[in-house]
Amino acid sequence: MKARTTIALLVVFLVAFSVVASGCIGGSTSPTTTISQGTSESPSQTTTSQSGTSGGTTTSSQSETQTQTPAEVNPGILEMGDVYVIVTDKSVVVVGPKGASPTVEIPSDRKVIKVEYEVDTENTPDVQTLMEKGQGFGAIDPAFFRDEHVDALIIAARRETDPTIRTELFKAVYMLGNKLAPEVILGQNKQLRVYWDWVKGRYYHPTLAERYDLLSEDQNAPSVKIGIKDYENDPETYTIATIGWPESFDPAMTYETFGWEIWHEIGDTLVTYWKENTEQVSPDLAVAWAHNKEGTEWYFLIRGGVKAYDPWNDKTYPIDATDVAFTFLRVERLGHSVSWMVDGFMDVNASQALTEDEFDQYLKEHPLIAEYNGKSTEIKSLDELKQFFGYDGETAGVFKLVLPAPYAPVLGILADPFLSVVPMEYLLGDKYQEALQASDNGHDPSAWWSYLSEGKSDPTHQLMHNNPVGTGPFYVKDYQKDAYIVLEYNPYYWNATANPGHKRVIYIINSDAMARINIFKTGTADVVAIPPEKMDTVKGLELQGFKSVVKTDILQPILTFLVFNTQKEPFNDPLVREALAYAVPYDQISQVVYQGLLERNYGPIPKPWPGYTEEGIIKYTYNLAKAKQLLNQAGVDPTKYKIELIYNEGNSAREKIMTLLQNVWSQLGFQVTVNSYNWPTYLDKTEHGEYDVYIVGWVPDYLDSDNWVGPFLYGATEFKSLEVTVG
Repeated sequence: MKARTTIALLVVFLVAFSVVASGCIGGSTSPTTTISQGTSESPSQTTTSQSGTSGGTTTSSQSETQTQTPAEVNPGILEMGDVYVIVTDKSVVVVGPKGASPTVEIPSDRKVIKVEYEVDTENTPDVQTLMEKGQGFGAIDPAFFRDEHVDALIIAARRETDPTIRTELFKAVYMLGNKLAPEVILGQNKQLRVYWDWVKGRYYHPTLAERYDLLSEDQNAPSVKIGIKDYENDPETYTIATIGWPESFDPAMTYETFGWEIWHEIGDTLVTYWKENTEQVSPDLAVAWAHNKEGTEWYFLIRGGVKAYDPWNDKTYPIDATDVAFTFLRVERLGHSVSWMVDGFMDVNASQALTEDEFDQYLKEHPLIAEYNGKSTEIKSLDELKQFFGYDGETAGVFKLVLPAPYAPVLGILADPFLSVVPMEYLLGDKYQEALQASDNGHDPSAWWSYLSEGKSDPTHQLMHNNPVGTGPFYVKDYQKDAYIVLEYNPYYWNATANPGHKRVIYIINSDAMARINIFKTGTADVVAIPPEKMDTVKGLELQGFKSVVKTDILQPILTFLVFNTQKEPFNDPLVREALAYAVPYDQISQVVYQGLLERNYGPIPKPWPGYTEEGIIKYTYNLAKAKQLLNQAGVDPTKYKIELIYNEGNSAREKIMTLLQNVWSQLGFQVTVNSYNWPTYLDKTEHGEYDVYIVGWVPDYLDSDNWVGPFLYGATEFKSLEVTVG
């Protein structure tokens, strides 16, 4: 998920593979286990045969063959040609087309993981087409980079269920991302939060914003006129001084932190995380769930009595399993970049809404596995499922979610705000009954494709973009673009209380950092987003007996990085990208721009997630001599190239970084300019490949290493077959 600002609003809870504990399908560690229909090369190998999907850009192949004997081999990349050979501390990963063989001798002291594949050329989307459709950071990585070997490793890791094998595959991808450098990792962000200590109950989660109805304020906190209509920042109002603007108020068409934060407040997903818990998801609109033993079918029992509130017309809409099925299909149909998680891991056409009776009858002949709170059981009736989750309230049908292949972190994806359930009746209006009948009451969601269209022209998007309607604790009451957003407590919220921590939330939008700081100093805002270099201006403040709080103590799973357009010269040459990676003043950026709140990282996985490694990689340093050497080796004359560096306006840290790079890269001979764009325009340009180099941050969608290596490197390659053997 793209971060609109370097001000970190999330913080890491250091639990590797935490989502796996929330109910995914575990793999056997037995070396003789056979998964799927593959055949092993020897009795001591595991074979996985699978098909996967990918995303797309330029292919980078280098021949870097070394002649070391196996006993001398340290972690690193041994070969990059028709076959890639990557040595980690525990294994040798060999990846290439079916029938291809490495030219180097394979070390014999490590486990060998071999990935062989056949590319489905006919169904692999053209990179330029993905660019035209605005799929950067969606169906394809942000650099529009395509390397079939890398894509095969990513798909292999997605399909693998053994966490030890997945970790080795992730290490290989991390090392290749470090070497091929479609993105240059500037560092891993530390958390920076600034707020008044009258705010109580703050907590931190790596993927979700705080729920502001769960926070409260000291009743003696000051009350200050905001200067927007009659709104006042009082103890019942949570006021945030920040920058940017949501990409959209439509959850299916926003893929950045601001839009997701809004929907975490105004919407509900099937499952969620309770405050800072990362170990397992909790019930939200789904009160219970179960899956088949293969992990390819999931059934969610929908909470009854839930209403979506339409404040624009003062109406409510009851929510049931049909609305859930519609929500999931709509995300794929609109085709925004965020839809990759639905398109890649779910089959919305095969999914469906069921009645409780239909589900109960199914269970009699098809027992399912339910997992929750560290316990697992087989369930054979609806009542058994409800009892297992301890739920005895009313229900509103069952949503059957079909996956084309098991995927360990699927519950984490379902907690993402872009899958907030929306009311089908509100969105389709007078076509609702017709669409409902066409789908046989949600039994055939594919019928809804004709009632929706791709992209921003879709009428349901236009409606939700301007007048959002959700089921969450707040609703959007008032807004003025680029000025303010007001959320009000939802009286129809299914879990409403008489005394929520806050009855409203107000975002004050201001692109000037000092203006935001002044808003904060006067108590007009409870919290403020500031660039790191302004920290000293908010430390030690006092107001009516209260003090300012500045927290910088947690390393987050957030990476800040440069993105090259690998479809453009000279960035289509990996040597040029490597050269420019040596032309980045990392220490200066960390210390001067981020005041030490940016820790070095060298590839597309944050510490301490599985796959992160410091062995066998290039630890890029600021070295202009090395950069010039590599440019010369690539045969590139920098004076022949113009480079535009772009960033999102109002982000002073990114402005400083791009200005530094302009100075340094100009010394190499490039003609470098710097420009900024407002956040929605910035996203539109970068998603369509209309850039040379840009800067962005990545906040994880869900807690799995695939959610870094996939979005960063996946090139949209489709495979006819993909086989993993472990010896």
